[in-house]
Amino acid sequence: MTRSENTEWNPDDYDLWYEKEPGKTIDLIETECALSLLLPINGKRVLDVGCGTGNFTKKLSCLGYDAVGIDPSDEMIKKALKKGLSCTKGYAENLPFDDKSFDAVISVAAVEFFSDRRKAISEMLRVVKKGGKVVVCFITGAWAKYYKSKKSGALLKANFPKVEDFLPFAEKAKFCLRSKPGKNVDFSNEKTVEEAGFACVLIEK
Repeated sequence: MTRSENTEWNPDDYDLWYEKEPGKTIDLIETECALSLLLPINGKRVLDVGCGTGNFTKKLSCLGYDAVGIDPSDEMIKKALKKGLSCTKGYAENLPFDDKSFDAVISVAAVEFFSDRRKAISEMLRVVKKGGKVVVCFITGAWAKYYKSKKSGALLKANFPKVEDFLPFAEKAKFCLRSKPGKNVDFSNEKTVEEAGFACVLIEK
């Protein structure tokens, strides 16, 4: 879950989503999917685009990577810094980093709020080293439909992409979150062939 600067999120509520069910289990399922494409990384420096309060940045740091997060929200960055994470304010469409300065780039549930998706992907490819990975993860399927149906909340402003949107760039795609909105979220459901609610695509440079 991430947002543009003009999307209203409360940092404390944002973090609470990851601490309570079903958010806690959803996060574990999505993290496993994302890391299955991101790892292994040839190097240590990783950029987390649309880091929010640093949920995924922290996971990468705990895995031993030199993780840097970037997000457009002052309040989100402030919360991430309080956690001791290396995060800065900025936009996916204009990343304030030198060319080829990261070994890998990941963006988890942030592309839904990018103002220019193609420009953002171009920027991610610019800052990753040759041979590096860019992994972009986003809400799709039944969960995208569920959030679109909500009458309030920041996700009303989301522009949910389709996997087909990434076909010109992607080398590989993986899917997860096969539990349906309103139902119990469980890892056992990942073994079914139900429609996935989360997708991760791998773009290699």
